[in-house]
Amino acid sequence: GRAALAPAALPAPARIRARFVRDTVFISGRYLKLARGLTQTPWSIQGQRRGEDSVEELVAGPLQKRFSAEATSFHSAGREDMDVRMLGDGRPFAVELINAHVLPDALALSEEEAAINSQADARIEVHGLTLCGKEAMEDLRRGENSKRKQYTCVVWVAKPIKRPDLAVLDKVKDLALSQKTPIRVLHRRSAMDRDKMIHSCECEYLNAHFFILRLVASAGTYIKEFVHGDFGRTQPNVGSLLGSEADIIQLDVERVLYDDLA
Repeated sequence: GRAALAPAALPAPARIRARFVRDTVFISGRYLKLARGLTQTPWSIQGQRRGEDSVEELVAGPLQKRFSAEATSFHSAGREDMDVRMLGDGRPFAVELINAHVLPDALALSEEEAAINSQADARIEVHGLTLCGKEAMEDLRRGENSKRKQYTCVVWVAKPIKRPDLAVLDKVKDLALSQKTPIRVLHRRSAMDRDKMIHSCECEYLNAHFFILRLVASAGTYIKEFVHGDFGRTQPNVGSLLGSEADIIQLDVERVLYDDLA
């Protein structure tokens, strides 16, 4: 047979395009949310934005800009409601910097931590920014089910009370709760029954209709519903224990306590 002919000369030089992508960089730390009205992540309902900013935007946004990342992904060990502050030593979080063109070092992270805290108008603070590995994601997920939270809330009761009336709450020790999915989150959470626990309560009497309640609860407990009962969907609740209609005025997360997450 005839030998194959060599191909004709190419009309133009061959070109090869290459794109180099850096491995994802992980940064961990803790955040405090010092202002109410701030969501953890950007949140919209029927196309309407809720809140002007979010913790994610105030933390991950500056990190993305400083280290020239193409994108970011924000993760945390749980979340608090928009109207709830996160105090104490903060909530653990991690940020993924996707294809960062500038590699962070300890000095740069320290500088960026100070910059975030100075630019957030005292709404949030971040502490302990440090480089970490992908295993930090698993630590955060594991912390979801191994944590307890310490809360402080202001409670209103309809029936006039005296200080001794609060003794029933002060005596609480590992109180078992049955909580149906709260009405306020049924549009985004599965309807189910949850067994939760109130580990301890401590009351500070203010007047005949108000007191401060400090409590420690198991992971995933709906504290607002524990106070007002959610139309009987949480049993027992502060209202049923006191024999009066009750409602929550303000709520703060004072501390997140972990069994196996520092």
